[in-house]
Amino acid sequence: MRKINYLFVLLIGLTITSCSSEDSSDDQENTPSTENPTGEENPDTTENDNVVLLKKMTYSGTYNYAATFYYNDDHTIDKIQTSGTEEDIIKQFYYDNGVIESAEYQDLNATPSGMVEKFTYDNGELIGRKSYYNDTMLDETYEYTFLDEHIVDMKYIGYGETTPSIQYTFEYDANNNVTSKKIYYLDNALPDEELTFTYDDKKNPFFNFEPSIVLIDDFYSFSNNATTEVSTDLSDNTVSYQKNYTYTYNDEGYPTSKTDGNLTITYEYYE
Repeated sequence: MRKINYLFVLLIGLTITSCSSEDSSDDQENTPSTENPTGEENPDTTENDNVVLLKKMTYSGTYNYAATFYYNDDHTIDKIQTSGTEEDIIKQFYYDNGVIESAEYQDLNATPSGMVEKFTYDNGELIGRKSYYNDTMLDETYEYTFLDEHIVDMKYIGYGETTPSIQYTFEYDANNNVTSKKIYYLDNALPDEELTFTYDDKKNPFFNFEPSIVLIDDFYSFSNNATTEVSTDLSDNTVSYQKNYTYTYNDEGYPTSKTDGNLTITYEYYE
């Protein structure tokens, strides 16, 4: 049994669920506000600082929904909440002395769903993440390898597996943007592939997002904005697809919208 990858649903709009043999798929200079978009008081934002924090992403076109971000006083992410999906959720993050410890999926009443992600450490070094279904049933494991504070290798071990079935490797440019993400299907289930990216020189909406590791499954850069994304089938070096992104920006150089012609994302920031 494999759980829904809720963060992928939350930020990308693609749901993949499976149980036994059943599968289905659908692919810095502002002060944070003390009022959230629902009109309720948001005690987790701070006053009198100059850090630009992403408040809301709204998707329209291929998918139509939104994700709202709430932060702790130290600007680390507190929770992410969806709206407009078939099953809106909260992803609540927990810390131990400022270090990310776990994330819990909840309904909009903050009732736990039983799906939990726990980050694992070795002598204080982050080495991976384990996802649990019904609190205790291990669903999937990610193993991380870092070099110069960059994740350079990530291995995936799925439900019921004892060894990695997928391996991801990352390469970076001088601005710490991911320029290459290679995906190796170690079980030979699919052809290996590579994603390559080019970037603009503007600030990414997640430029000040901490800790960025909680978004590594879905976002590959937190410095600048990808202008092209190319997927290549490594078995024959043919291009599977190419996406070109265009942006509008605010006066501070942060994107206010992004589109590939099919899906448009608008960005709002705390003021």
